[in-house]
Amino acid sequence: MVKLRIGKLIIFCLALLVFPLESYSNSKTKTIVIFFSLHANLPAYQNLLEGFRTTLSEEYQQPTNLLIEYLDIGRMEDDKYAKYIIEQYNEKFKDTKIDLLITVDPGIIPVLEKYNLDALKRSPVISIVLDALDAEKGHLKSENVVRMTLKFRFGQSIQSACNFFPTYKNIYIISGCSNIDKYFTSLVRSDIGRVEKSHNVTFITGMSLDSVLKITRKIPVHSIVIVPSFLSDNKGIQFSTPEVTGSLASNCDAPFFPLFDSFIKREGGIGGYVFSFNAVGKKAALIAKEVLNGKPPGEIVTDDDFYQNIFDWRVLKKWDLLASDALPSDSIYYYKERNFISEYKWYILAGILFLILETFLIAYLYKLYVRQKAVVKQKTEAENLFLELIREDRLATMVELTASISHELNQPLTAILYNAQAGKRFLETGKLDHDQAKEIFENIIEDDKRAAALISSVKSLMKLETREMERVDLDSLIRETMYVFHSEAIRQKIQITRIENNDQVFVFGDKIQLQQVILNFMFNAANSMENTDTDDRILEIRRLIEKGMVTVSIRDYGPGIDPAIKEKLFKPFVTSRESGFGIGLAVSRSIIEKHKGTIRAENIPGGGAEFSFSLHVV
Repeated sequence: MVKLRIGKLIIFCLALLVFPLESYSNSKTKTIVIFFSLHANLPAYQNLLEGFRTTLSEEYQQPTNLLIEYLDIGRMEDDKYAKYIIEQYNEKFKDTKIDLLITVDPGIIPVLEKYNLDALKRSPVISIVLDALDAEKGHLKSENVVRMTLKFRFGQSIQSACNFFPTYKNIYIISGCSNIDKYFTSLVRSDIGRVEKSHNVTFITGMSLDSVLKITRKIPVHSIVIVPSFLSDNKGIQFSTPEVTGSLASNCDAPFFPLFDSFIKREGGIGGYVFSFNAVGKKAALIAKEVLNGKPPGEIVTDDDFYQNIFDWRVLKKWDLLASDALPSDSIYYYKERNFISEYKWYILAGILFLILETFLIAYLYKLYVRQKAVVKQKTEAENLFLELIREDRLATMVELTASISHELNQPLTAILYNAQAGKRFLETGKLDHDQAKEIFENIIEDDKRAAALISSVKSLMKLETREMERVDLDSLIRETMYVFHSEAIRQKIQITRIENNDQVFVFGDKIQLQQVILNFMFNAANSMENTDTDDRILEIRRLIEKGMVTVSIRDYGPGIDPAIKEKLFKPFVTSRESGFGIGLAVSRSIIEKHKGTIRAENIPGGGAEFSFSLHVV
């Protein structure tokens, strides 16, 4: 008994050791490498990283290994040093599978490409670039790249600052001397035109920080100060923009407004409509999740709206702006003072209101449930009605084709009869040899196939069915439809001209429904030429492939589309014929839209009209 218990204990311990190891081995750790172009002390980079880390941990549940690298491009004084740095990175990541590479501007892509960072070639890339900076050489040309372009709207940010102080007409723009400082200053100059019409704008740039401090102390009280970026002064001393903003604000009696969310690192700036690097990091994390889950980078859609209304609550209070009408309702506040009663009074009130309104809510939900059932019923009835309309339209088409189809069937049936009678006569005279018999039977078989093919096409059109989507040879479908319409064209003395294409094209759809659309177009074209001279009754069928779409068009040489009904031509019960029901084109529109395509009708300058539809090529 004791041995049995010891054996069970050993098995249990082994299970504890083995199963966690198997579970851990099955979850492969993804490696993400982020290359920043400048040094690690930039608040913008830290905000971006904070947003990236937080969002990735929330959205992507698999283990990740996040590696952060700072190239500090500003210190690369020559090619030798830059080449050495990239070689070191190539060696460092030589045996590491990088599942995702993220590059952050400015100026990083040309350096990585010039010195052949291996990871650019073998890993998916998220490239975060500044708008208009190194536009010609700063973009990766690859389908394996997701490009996030950071577009700045400094004019709106400055206008937002002016809204807080509408009587202040003096604006001072203070910026540093680094290349990045000059870049942002140039963007401000190009985007401030609207504000310059109503304010006096002064730029303070190209100086040492000491000189800027002296000027700042003399700025008039009723002024607005904007600090886009201050990373270094004319002496080459490095700074951070929040640090400079805080120092300047403490030596000035005018309000300070930043243009980026990095201002929250240091008290001094009020905030406002600012560009958020934290939001950039969050968006990059969402894209990273899609890439790590296997989505091709070329299919990922990005946006360029990273602006938020962010404020320092302490500075708002200092300037008595907490009740300002200029504060947007979606504002984000940092360092806000907490008051239990004022902060939670709405929750208390909401709880009371919830108890009062609970009964009404239940009644409303019950009504909503009843209404939803009615909507589902209506939807089902509408779908059934749509199928009935499709079938009725097909039957109407068959009615118009009846005489022509009868004539078309009469030819092969008559040929079969003549061949059979000839064979019988040869048998009675005893002159039928093997070759003659073979030729007679082959003619009978060929004529039978012709009749069977026509009957099969008509049967398919007359069926009321929901078919599975399939890969359809569009050229074959056009030829088959022309065959069905052939006798009708002869009856109405219409010459059908098809502009041939050598390349084969396929679409994904319902073959019978697409054939129904083409037949509708052909009948419309034929009907429009009823009063046209016989020599001018020409129906042209054209197929064109462009940008992944194939367009099938039917042109006639009739009088064209009546302008009075042109805009509502594809709506139900709209027709220019006295005997028409006006459902053919409406059904055709529904069929094409169901196939994710577009349908058009237009008059041709040379005379006549052209009906066409476009579908995606597969």
